[in-house]
Amino acid sequence: MSVTDHREIVAALRELPGVADAEVQPDAAGEGLGVLRLGLQPGVDEVEVASAVGRLLRERFGLGVDADRVQLVEDMEATEEVNVGPEIPEQAPDGTRFRPAIRRMHIVSSGLSVSADVTLAVGDRTAVGHSDGTATRSGVQRAVATATLRAVEELLGGQARFELDLVEVASTGRDRTVLVAVTMLTGSGSERLTGAAAVREDVRQAAIRATLDALNRRVEHLVG
Repeated sequence: MSVTDHREIVAALRELPGVADAEVQPDAAGEGLGVLRLGLQPGVDEVEVASAVGRLLRERFGLGVDADRVQLVEDMEATEEVNVGPEIPEQAPDGTRFRPAIRRMHIVSSGLSVSADVTLAVGDRTAVGHSDGTATRSGVQRAVATATLRAVEELLGGQARFELDLVEVASTGRDRTVLVAVTMLTGSGSERLTGAAAVREDVRQAAIRATLDALNRRVEHLVG
């Protein structure tokens, strides 16, 4: 496939709803179509975009591209504080209130798999949690929530471990709410926690907030 064809493919992909940018990485020989890397707009559905990409490549260019060669990347910067701790101004070991802010959510979908990285910050400290999952709507939500738990574990210095038990989206009229259930394990034993967050624009961000809400009022003794 020629460079001209590559440019035509990139131009067509950039016109798809939800696609912010597109790049073609040629194969090792520099001739055929190698890897398609697509930057997604915030809040889009990766599953729907992947289907649209495959349909466009087949119908317009006659290409049957292996799903593993299409990477969907969503990289979203965010600053969103969520209370994790009591109402009184509890302090972390470095003197900063333990109030994680969501700094970044990075999701990469490729083929049947998805990976999620969530960056949280407390004061000057940051932590990145990572998780892998399946490239489905529920799989993405679970990956994001689990990555959030890994980041919190790092911020707590390993004083607790968390296991994600449940993530689901409930509808009430026109509103949607993400519900999360988590098991917390510390030296004192285990406890099941639940949290919820309304979906504002992005379900994945709501999954992060619901996960942090599940830890609300239960980690103050670990950071006091």
